[in-house]
Amino acid sequence: MKTSIAIIGAGIAGITLARALGPVADVTIFEKSRGLGGRMANRRREGFAFDHGAQYFTARSEALRSVVGAAVAAGNAGVWPKAVHTLSADGLVSDTRPPEPRYIGLPGMSGLANALADGLQIHKEATVAGLAHSGGGWLLTDGDGKDLGSFELVVSTAPAPQTIRLMPEAFSGQTAMKTVKMSGCFTLMIGLQASLDLGFDAARIDDPILSWIAVEASKPGRAGKTAFTVHSRNDWAEANLERDRNDVKSEMLASLERLVGQDFSSADWLDLHRWRYANVDQAAGLPYLFDEALGLGACGDWCLGNRVEAAVKSATALSERLVTRLQGN
Repeated sequence: MKTSIAIIGAGIAGITLARALGPVADVTIFEKSRGLGGRMANRRREGFAFDHGAQYFTARSEALRSVVGAAVAAGNAGVWPKAVHTLSADGLVSDTRPPEPRYIGLPGMSGLANALADGLQIHKEATVAGLAHSGGGWLLTDGDGKDLGSFELVVSTAPAPQTIRLMPEAFSGQTAMKTVKMSGCFTLMIGLQASLDLGFDAARIDDPILSWIAVEASKPGRAGKTAFTVHSRNDWAEANLERDRNDVKSEMLASLERLVGQDFSSADWLDLHRWRYANVDQAAGLPYLFDEALGLGACGDWCLGNRVEAAVKSATALSERLVTRLQGN
């Protein structure tokens, strides 16, 4: 009988881990949201489409290049953007560096995660809030105390601050997790019925408030409606995480107007999303965490860095450890 494993989180780390463990274990993923992909997220509202989390990812390792190559061939990923310019109060500076392939999911950023998750056992809108010893494993419960099942091994791929709260104090990875520093981000989504050409597809922003802007319609597979996704700086977001949303939105809009000379405050669609854990400022410096005695583990981008590739690398390393463990049983 296969070992039962619960994976908390259906971001790219959780899905990568589940795919690797599937042949040797009975794996169940619990995802608190309605969608998959974690920060590889997209949102559709009134005909507008926004990738409001991760903007693109690279594939520098051979393993990820293989996965991405297959995804591109299957129509689940594409290349974007060709260039990332820099926008400041002084104007636009063109990107002249040799291009490195950058990828996005299709038809939205979560498209890659959805494709990779095909065939996996995933419970959506299922928040794991409690872990308790149960026989030879762990009983998972949600925020209302509802039983989510018992599992022999449990791995959290949630951000380090959330994993710390979930894991027992006896978990050997607690010290490493407490060294991790993460910061937030606000994402402003702007939709217009009329067309508007900003003169670029994507730009990093040199500004005290804003850090990034993307023209959504420039991406392959996206809707043709005019839509812009704008990210705040992480340090500015951290200082303003608990502020009134309307005040945050107003400041971001004012900053954007200074940069592009356009007032978007009366746009046909305006929305703001707060990412509490968007950026890894300080990683754990370990590929993964696993407590052999307790049968508890953790992995994710926060173990190694701040990229989608870091999440894949972390999950792959833990999967290799667990496959060896399971095949030895």
